[in-house]
Amino acid sequence: MATTDTGARGADVTDLLSDLTDSDVVVELAAGSAGRRIPDAGPARLVQDAIEASYRALAGTSLRLETVAVLEEITRKSLSLWLRVKQDHEGAPASSNPAQLKFLARGTLAILAWMDGSSTHQLADLQQAIRVLAWGTSMTTPSQPVLPSSAQLIEAVSAWQRAKEALSSNDEARVITNNGSARIDASKRIAEPRTLLQSRTLVNQSADMIFVVEMPDYQATSHWHLKHGNTRTTAIAEPGTLLDKFYRRELDIRPGDALRCRVDVETSYGPDYEVLAERYRIVEILEVLPANHAGREAHLPQGEGENRGQPQSTPDEVLDQILEEAGS
Repeated sequence: MATTDTGARGADVTDLLSDLTDSDVVVELAAGSAGRRIPDAGPARLVQDAIEASYRALAGTSLRLETVAVLEEITRKSLSLWLRVKQDHEGAPASSNPAQLKFLARGTLAILAWMDGSSTHQLADLQQAIRVLAWGTSMTTPSQPVLPSSAQLIEAVSAWQRAKEALSSNDEARVITNNGSARIDASKRIAEPRTLLQSRTLVNQSADMIFVVEMPDYQATSHWHLKHGNTRTTAIAEPGTLLDKFYRRELDIRPGDALRCRVDVETSYGPDYEVLAERYRIVEILEVLPANHAGREAHLPQGEGENRGQPQSTPDEVLDQILEEAGS
């Protein structure tokens, strides 16, 4: 990493920008009128992280940016990072197609413009802007840019949000590319970017499902760690179900047992109708299905295995017993 001090070499950011290529991005932070010193490098690095997240989302690969130079201009009280698209973490070469590189730069500026200029912050508006950029790119190159998913865009937006939170209100920040530039308005923020993902939520009420218990709710939090097929989930147990007997120590439920339940399944969809999350709420426990514990109960004291379903031990004692058996 090269470091340039303007007092030593007489260089300025104009010299830096004259050498930019389509692979390059410059992050510039300058102290405001009330600032007395050059901005810290920490916020600039977070801006770099946000640009990198945007490039990854738009490229569909794990592209990264390397630092070519760091320029401190003492008279302007500014700090500039000169970044360049390099190889991804697997060693595959970064895109060398000029049209693709322009798409990455313009798409990143579009994300920033949407964050700072949109009054509604509808994710569909940003996706439409990126589609237009991708269409323009496909007209000039044989390769078609991969449109980022909603989740990938939100990851980039979240990275920009972190960068804005680190910027001082007195500092000025901008991103400069060979295909345009944009100022970063640190005052324009999105409180919780992930809420933008949820375009529609559907609730399938009273579905009959069987869940395998991975860990009973020993702490009485109403949250049960369950498994349905290959999907692990945390289900919320409403009061007034058969599980109340477990909390009163009248019913023994162990890892590996199953619960036949009537549940409400809440599915959240993104703007492009991809499934973002599924949430299960247990409405009624229809049946407790014991696992085959015969092998384990053969080692229990006489009569203990016959009392399954009756109060035997406190939850903590049961958990200690399970851990002791696992260790043996």
